[in-house]
Amino acid sequence: MRKINFIVTCICLLTISAKAQSQFTVVGKITEKTGPAMAYLSYSNQGKKVLDSVSVKNGQFVFKGKVNNPLGAYVYLKPIVNGISQKPNDGIEFYLENSNITITTKNSLTDASVTGSKTNDERKQLLAMQKPFKNTADSVMKVYSSWSEVQKKDSVLRRSLRAPMLASQAGYDSVSRVFISKNPNSVVSLVTFINLELAQDFNPDTAQAKFAKFTPGLRESAPGKKVQAMIEVGKKTNVGVTATDFTQNDPNGKPVRLSDFRGQYVLVDFWASWCKPCRAENPNLLKAYNKYKSKNFNILGVSIDDSDMKKAWLQAVKDDGLPWTQTSELKGANSQAALAYGVTAIPANFLISPEGKIVAKNLRGEELEKKLAELLTSK
Repeated sequence: MRKINFIVTCICLLTISAKAQSQFTVVGKITEKTGPAMAYLSYSNQGKKVLDSVSVKNGQFVFKGKVNNPLGAYVYLKPIVNGISQKPNDGIEFYLENSNITITTKNSLTDASVTGSKTNDERKQLLAMQKPFKNTADSVMKVYSSWSEVQKKDSVLRRSLRAPMLASQAGYDSVSRVFISKNPNSVVSLVTFINLELAQDFNPDTAQAKFAKFTPGLRESAPGKKVQAMIEVGKKTNVGVTATDFTQNDPNGKPVRLSDFRGQYVLVDFWASWCKPCRAENPNLLKAYNKYKSKNFNILGVSIDDSDMKKAWLQAVKDDGLPWTQTSELKGANSQAALAYGVTAIPANFLISPEGKIVAKNLRGEELEKKLAELLTSK
């Protein structure tokens, strides 16, 4: 099931005009008796991380402040035992905006209700629409989790869950699109749009047409401009366009350009040493490389490890036996190459023709071999 519920991650980037009230007040009310604790309010405002804290007194806490625009926030509690603050054990994500917001619960913020906020009310409406389909997906996953390891490897059993899961996803996506169409000026709609329409391998032309249906004010706002920038990157990395050139250093500090591989089919593979799915995919890449390296095929590894992970990166290359050229800016998610190619999740790859055009994206396992066979078996 696509994850719409991580608003702190997504909405911290979002900014739109808030006209109602000049500041926010967040009041927390825990009706059942609680021990000593500290409450923390965490959010990111205009690129700056904010962490505020107050004592919980008689089950209540209050935060006051001002944000320029609605954004994602997280409130959590740290119990105090013998005068020592413990690890956080309870929290809730919500939209923070300049209004009087009340968070009420019996004993757990996880189960709290949020009132006094138009944006949170819109989110409640969306979640209610999505709930039946999410419940179906949860039920399917519960069945899968109950299986033994042998059963989980049974392809027939796995296929039996495919239809209900696909139906659930289709319904979930459908009601989400209905919500967006009815709320074209809502931050909630924009966040939903990002998750729904700008996921990996999205069609930038389709996304552009759908994005045009948002109100001009939202499109021209800071979050709208970020969405437009994502679509523009998508256009530059679409199948059929010329791949953007970039230069990174190999482990020895030697500059390597993508254009150095012109004249070959080259798979640009974005990965990292800490990425388990990437490491799991490496044997498939190695198999394809060994099978087609004599047929004008190569791989260029682009690691998004950061400088602290350089040793781990080099060790992963050694442990996984990767013989092709490896490069990295060692800047983590700030890798200019990753940003230029709109890489928001790894593993990600782009297959580029000898003429420098993108011919396929995000090929995995058998799909990669099938595509290479199509392109190279006659060569």
